[in-house]
Amino acid sequence: MQEYLLTATGKLTRIQNIDEINQKPLTKYYIIANHYIDKQHATVHRKTEVSGRNNNYLTFHLYFACPILNKASQIDSSNNFNMPVAWLGTEYTKGISNHSSDSEKEQAFKQLWIEAYNKLKYENLDRFIYLDHIGNNDRRKGYYAAIKSIRQYNSADPLILEGKDEPFETRNGDKFGWIFKSFGIGAGIWLIMLIFPKFDNVQLKKLPEYSFRNQWETFYKFISSVKTIGKSSVAIIIIGLNIMVFIIMVFAGLGFISFDGQELFAWGANYRPAVISGQWWRLLTNIFLHGGLMHLIFNMYGLLFVSIFLEPVLGRVKFIIAYFLCGLLASLASIWWYPATLSVGASGAIFGLYGVLTALLTTKKTDANSQRGLLINNAIFIGINLIIGFTGGIDNAAHIGGLLTGFIVGYVMYFFIDDPKPKRKYKKRIKVVENTENLLENKN
Repeated sequence: MQEYLLTATGKLTRIQNIDEINQKPLTKYYIIANHYIDKQHATVHRKTEVSGRNNNYLTFHLYFACPILNKASQIDSSNNFNMPVAWLGTEYTKGISNHSSDSEKEQAFKQLWIEAYNKLKYENLDRFIYLDHIGNNDRRKGYYAAIKSIRQYNSADPLILEGKDEPFETRNGDKFGWIFKSFGIGAGIWLIMLIFPKFDNVQLKKLPEYSFRNQWETFYKFISSVKTIGKSSVAIIIIGLNIMVFIIMVFAGLGFISFDGQELFAWGANYRPAVISGQWWRLLTNIFLHGGLMHLIFNMYGLLFVSIFLEPVLGRVKFIIAYFLCGLLASLASIWWYPATLSVGASGAIFGLYGVLTALLTTKKTDANSQRGLLINNAIFIGINLIIGFTGGIDNAAHIGGLLTGFIVGYVMYFFIDDPKPKRKYKKRIKVVENTENLLENKN
């Protein structure tokens, strides 16, 4: 639905030359009568990314950005280069198994470079029917990185367009039909879920009646439990630092929903070749970086939940030691397992805290009444996240490394934690009045 709305509602503007584009409001699509693509001043940006289950696939990207001019006579043969009004973006990709040798990967990239160079040199890039003003996606980031690499870049936000060869009327493809197909598939799944599973009416009647007041009371109890950590909680400070770093990255122009891999690398992502070459600080800086908004939200929720139970047991100093130690060893496990994969996120350290909590729950250092429930919760959290990690695109090596480190740290800290104070029991004093007559007189 989103893709259909994007393509179907985009306005088409017809202009005579590229200079007219600044004289009219920006639109999604353009048809230009007179134009020329300046290949001589093309600039390129290279990007590699891994994907698939267990990061099995490696994809090379080459993003070429060529100035769009009114005519060929506008090309300046001297060394002076004027920033154009708009750029034409062209992407070339090639995939290979990530388990290939370094020489095979290098050969694959060289082959892509030769193919892309020949296409750029001999193909007529002016042969497009209309131009698409692309939004803030990965391709635009690649073209933008290529434009920023030139010496004459003036920090202005460039207008980047992609050429489209198909007729403008077919831009929507079969998106509209798939809207109803997707709705039908979803409705069918829900119908099956309603037909076969049956409610236990006895248990259903025991459930409290839903009301806004009940939901608000549940939310208030949760917030109250968070406040028990204390105003000087280390967990709250760590969460605040993660959010602050994310906000700074957003205002730096890296994006919002997701960040580009090379930008994360520039900000301190974990990467084995860089760490081996001396950039050891990446082992710690990466645990304060996140790949996007949802990555941050899920990790901070997990950190907040585990800290409610763990920080009061460990104390502030032991908690922060456990956090950074688990995060450090999770980063080491990541670069040991993955030879050339970027890794970011606090999840390795958070898995470590769950490992510490799980270890302590098997001892007498925690409240016996809550041990069983917390152990079940930890098992569900750890199990689900590890299973999701095996689907690909997630650094499970860091998760497992942090978890195992947490188990060890938890049992070591067992000897440095005081036993929980027993709950004081209060006996109600009952005053026995033997002389009931005096009691009645006093009452009167």
